[in-house]
Amino acid sequence: MSRRTRELFAAEAPEGCALTYRNLIRPKHRGAVAARQRCEEMWRAFEPFADPNFLDRLPFEFHQRWFEMYLGASLVTAGIEVRAPKPGPDFEISAGSQRIFIEAVAPTPGNPQHADAVSEPVYVDVEGRAIAVEVPHDLITLRIASAVRTKLDVFDRYRSRGLVSANDACIVAVNLRDIPQAWADSKEFFFRAVYGMGNRVLVIDPAARKIVAAGREHRMILPRASGAAEAVAPMLDPEHADVCAILGSAADVGNVPDLLGDDFVIMPHASAQVPFPRGFFGRGVEINLLPGGESGSWTVEEADYGAPEPRGPEKFTVEHEGTTFDGEWQIAGRELHIRLANCSSAVPFRNYRDPASAAREIAIEMLRVYGGKRVSRVSRPKGDRQA
Repeated sequence: MSRRTRELFAAEAPEGCALTYRNLIRPKHRGAVAARQRCEEMWRAFEPFADPNFLDRLPFEFHQRWFEMYLGASLVTAGIEVRAPKPGPDFEISAGSQRIFIEAVAPTPGNPQHADAVSEPVYVDVEGRAIAVEVPHDLITLRIASAVRTKLDVFDRYRSRGLVSANDACIVAVNLRDIPQAWADSKEFFFRAVYGMGNRVLVIDPAARKIVAAGREHRMILPRASGAAEAVAPMLDPEHADVCAILGSAADVGNVPDLLGDDFVIMPHASAQVPFPRGFFGRGVEINLLPGGESGSWTVEEADYGAPEPRGPEKFTVEHEGTTFDGEWQIAGRELHIRLANCSSAVPFRNYRDPASAAREIAIEMLRVYGGKRVSRVSRPKGDRQA
């Protein structure tokens, strides 16, 4: 006889609960209804692995507990056998005879009273005029790096207690969505926090008036406001080779990919003691580091398991206000690229759509917005067909 699933959401919002949790108890618009339904679907997959106090903590630590549920549901729906050892790491999975343990964490913006906290951006001045806002790259990096360090320490404690052995692969899963502005360039911030990638650098030859070299800074540590140092390249540090990878995520309750886990970025340790099998998760993007020899640099390869097969370029025609326009579409990476003469567009593309139909729809919208005159170089009167 199967055990009855407990309700994920309470009938009434408890005092002091997170606003998102409160809004999902009685969703008032279509997006909130869909978000709650998705949560309940994930809960059915994750409930057997949830801590006993999960439902008590969810209202007050909503995003942190949501990410734990999302991660568990993603593993289950990927067809991976999942366990949740108590006591022990959040998840245990197996790749053949290899045990893999995963600890999940979703860093917050930090205490607003502290100088290292990441504040919500304000895009208007006191008179209501729009203003540009500088992205606090170092502060965001410090929040992620601090969360990773906390979980590295947790794995050390598990090893000292015999719950994790030296032969086990260990992964820290980090979701950055709760940090303001971090989601907009998630891979950039993950690389800054786990590989020490810094700002872009250009070397300019003044005499020749040209750029002669380009690259990125590399930093092993970042200073905090207090003067303390935070390590920001743990996946290059031999001292942390007992953790084989960082699994990054940028999803949240209102931004869940159609395929759970399709947002994952799996970043391996450069010299892991126990590496995990490449391609095992089969979701999102998996990074592969190739040493660059004596230069000390690395070549980064990516395997994108969610990208559609490359296609095109292929030609198409659309009609707009009595004129036929020639266009071209191509699938590259996860984007569908459409070109109409001097106008172009690139939009995210999903495998389940027909690219030719999608290209025509987008092209018609481009013509509606920009007008046919901007693409008149490739237009011809209706009825003048090519052979």
